[in-house]
Amino acid sequence: MEASMNITRLLNNLTTDGDQMEALNDLKMALCAVHPSVLREVVPNIPLNLVFDCLNITNSEQIEVCCDILVRLLEAISADSVLQNFSGELTAGLSHSHVPVKLLCVSQVLRVAQSNPAEVLTYSDILLDTVKMMADKSLQAAEQAGKVLTQLGTSEQGLEALFHGNTFEKLHHVMDISDTIRYRVYEVIVNIAKSSYTALQYCSDSGILQRLVNEIYKDDILVQLNCLELLANLAICEHGLSYLDQQGIVGKLESMMGNMESDPMMGFLLPGLIKFFGNVAHVYPKEICDKYHGFIRTVFQLLDSDDIPLKNIAIQTIGVIGATPEGKLALDKQGNKMDTALQKLGSIIHRASSEIRMSALTTAASLSYLTVPDQTAELLSITETWFSKLNPACMTTLMTLSQQPFTELRRVVMDVYLSLALQAWGQNVLNSHPGFNEYLLDRSTEEKKEGKEGKFDIVRTLVESPTAQDIFGAPYFIRLRGYHREGPFYVQAQAEVAIDQT
Repeated sequence: MEASMNITRLLNNLTTDGDQMEALNDLKMALCAVHPSVLREVVPNIPLNLVFDCLNITNSEQIEVCCDILVRLLEAISADSVLQNFSGELTAGLSHSHVPVKLLCVSQVLRVAQSNPAEVLTYSDILLDTVKMMADKSLQAAEQAGKVLTQLGTSEQGLEALFHGNTFEKLHHVMDISDTIRYRVYEVIVNIAKSSYTALQYCSDSGILQRLVNEIYKDDILVQLNCLELLANLAICEHGLSYLDQQGIVGKLESMMGNMESDPMMGFLLPGLIKFFGNVAHVYPKEICDKYHGFIRTVFQLLDSDDIPLKNIAIQTIGVIGATPEGKLALDKQGNKMDTALQKLGSIIHRASSEIRMSALTTAASLSYLTVPDQTAELLSITETWFSKLNPACMTTLMTLSQQPFTELRRVVMDVYLSLALQAWGQNVLNSHPGFNEYLLDRSTEEKKEGKEGKFDIVRTLVESPTAQDIFGAPYFIRLRGYHREGPFYVQAQAEVAIDQT
């Protein structure tokens, strides 16, 4: 009761002729001192409209303090009560000239949409203003508005409201303002379409998805690349990929990839096309690798390219596909083409320039990575065979790179070691290589946090492995457990060093 009376008194001070800024700061401090559980009991009994009224000024500092106060107060109210009690204030706030007020109001609308989407649909002005905010100069405000629309698209009632009547007309009007805003809307449509097959059908029937697809055939490379990124996002859900496949869009994208030699402009689009197929193949490797041979053929061919950025993308794409057990199986079905690709990766690791070598090492770590639950006989055979085909002297190269004075390079080499440490055959490779066991326990090789954590991850993996003790032997395994017990940042005390040296 005391807290309620104090806050009410401070709120009433806002209507006096005194210093309003001082009154707001006093109120803000008082609210910060009240526990949220107490505030939830207090807020229903105090006049919040007095704070909303303080937003009708041009003083930016005062507006920000008001917003801080309202955030604190509104979070103490249930989401269902926000629109019921403050719909008029939120409607006004969505069109306010100051960004903090817009963000405050649209975040509250999002809160209601996440709790009860149907509640938002009963306030047509708020819905229209939220669509309008997609065109706001503030990217943050536009993104929040997009989240509201995406959330509304998770229910059929919301889909009906978004894709019919005044709301749909407003959406088209907003799209026509500029290319940038049009792509904001496309992104929301794709996110809605991903949520369910029903939502996809609404998005398709609206014509907006087809309008997005048509962007890929324009002559503007930047527009095409943005379009590819959005289509890739749609394709990573099963019903989205099925839709694009049935519409013939995926096939058309692959044929565009094959036109690279006849159309010089395709060279600019090729990175986006490869990333599209690579991202989709990460989720659906069998479907993409089995059906779209042109894509996988292009990726393998680019390993010989003189165009370093394209070569780099090809290397990364192989790693993205082969990161999962299903991806490993799909790549292994490529037979000799995959064997040749592995040999090229090994050659790059052995003697290429730093940037492309880093990508090759990351891909080698990805291809070799196999967690214990996924370690079937077939997959263990694949990872062991692949590592052996990288280079007969691959471990020697890795150990040499581990001694280079570049933390980022050493860190990615550790990722390869980590992949090997997960599997019995990899542990044998590590244990049998001269100098590795000493290197692993030598804390002096790493000075930076990233390096210390990377080496500790390898040690932890070995300590937790069911096979490491038998492979490395009990004496060494005891030392590994000691390293693990001490943690990644242990520093030996000087007295201990002196005793060790005597």
